[in-house]
Amino acid sequence: MYRRINPASQQVLPMRMLFQPVGNGTFHRACEADSFRGLVAAMLDDPAYERGGIETRLVARLRIADDIRLLAEADGRELSVADRDAPDTINIASDEPFIRSLDRLDVVSLEPMVRQRGKED
Repeated sequence: MYRRINPASQQVLPMRMLFQPVGNGTFHRACEADSFRGLVAAMLDDPAYERGGIETRLVARLRIADDIRLLAEADGRELSVADRDAPDTINIASDEPFIRSLDRLDVVSLEPMVRQRGKED
């Protein structure tokens, strides 16, 4: 489950993320979700993503990753797409590694509590 939010929104779901960067650390959209899958669904603005099968979700992550790679290329950045973590790589293995790789690449910005939770595991 996810919902779009604005700066005045009271937090209802446990995970928050900024996305659609416009430069200088500014993001166009914000959302909150109950899971990493919900954060991906919010990026797509597609509630059906959360109910989709493994293959359907993988294809959606591949599509987003390819779009991000092409946009980065226009800015002179070279990103790769893979099923593992590596420098300058979008990890499409599953929802959590995908979102975390986008956070490392400054494509999204996870709230500090969510970011820290990944370092403790």
